[in-house]
Amino acid sequence: MKIVAIKVTPTQCAEASTTEANIPQVVLITGAKSQLAQALLRVAADIGELALNSNANTNTSIPLELYALSRSQLDITDAANIAAVFDQYRPSWVINCAAYNAVDAAEHDAIEANRVNALGPELLAQQCLLSGARLLHVSSDYVFGGQAVCDVRETGAEQYQNLDSAPNHLPRPFVELDAPEPLSAYGTSKLLGEQKVLAVLGEDATIVRTSWLYGQDGHNFVQTMLNLMRTQPSLEVIVDQIGCPTWSDALAKVIWQLVMQQCSGVFHYSAQGQCSWYEFACEIQRQALALNLLSQPVVIQPITSAHYAKQALNRGMSLAKRPSYSVLDSAKVQSTLAVNTTLPLPDNVVWQDWRQQLNCMLRRYHDDN
Repeated sequence: MKIVAIKVTPTQCAEASTTEANIPQVVLITGAKSQLAQALLRVAADIGELALNSNANTNTSIPLELYALSRSQLDITDAANIAAVFDQYRPSWVINCAAYNAVDAAEHDAIEANRVNALGPELLAQQCLLSGARLLHVSSDYVFGGQAVCDVRETGAEQYQNLDSAPNHLPRPFVELDAPEPLSAYGTSKLLGEQKVLAVLGEDATIVRTSWLYGQDGHNFVQTMLNLMRTQPSLEVIVDQIGCPTWSDALAKVIWQLVMQQCSGVFHYSAQGQCSWYEFACEIQRQALALNLLSQPVVIQPITSAHYAKQALNRGMSLAKRPSYSVLDSAKVQSTLAVNTTLPLPDNVVWQDWRQQLNCMLRRYHDDN
């Protein structure tokens, strides 16, 4: 069995009060082949020092040892397999990156989506409860379906010079206390996974919702757009779904901070700002041309969700319903890390606008290729 392992030991830590504190603590990462798991390993290597904060009063810390396990090594839907892996590695933390992410396919395969996205997290949580390990579970903006709104007249929206002519409400980013309302089988399965984890672990659970994730690894919107822009003369991209693209490496940095500071609760994390898929595609092309990742531009046409779904039906495909607005508010996690952090994040990319995060990712993609 091939295991991806990274040992990272802090170079500047207060001397531990006991010899046991110097023994590395194990972090298991499920779904080793996922783009987020790969980002977690890459960011850990870049940081070069990860340590668990063991005592806030004495500032003692414990080095972390990381193991990323693929589905063949750890099937999160198999309770016996989970128990055997826990017995072998004795983790202090588990970061669950394993997921069923085929949003459209889940409409016809809800049983499998629920097995991976709900039963799997529940079984992990149960084993964590038995062993004393902590669990960080990754969830999605697709647990939301409607629009969180703010009162325009209370906020005094700047884009309206005359508030009397403004609409009564405008969409606002979702906060952690907003009621979920999934529109799809996928979103329902992700919400059920959250609920199962919280039911087992309660206030000790850590859940991170993110949105529109992309990165150097795996299948994602940025990679798809770059491939299509190299091979197609024109593209049609949805204009009436609004969210926020999030670079997997930036999310990985947030996750490591939450683990190192042993934070619990439900958190939202995405890049700053918001855009449509159409705006995202246009920005990908603009930056890719500037970096010579593309040799020439293609025509990008905006298209509505309804028209796109009709085209899919004509091809014999049915699409899951997606939220028209699913922007997440990251204020809670930013405030939490600002208060609790002892090891600074390597740079400011975590709290940057989505365009700046995209630029960082494309530059690294350019350097790697």
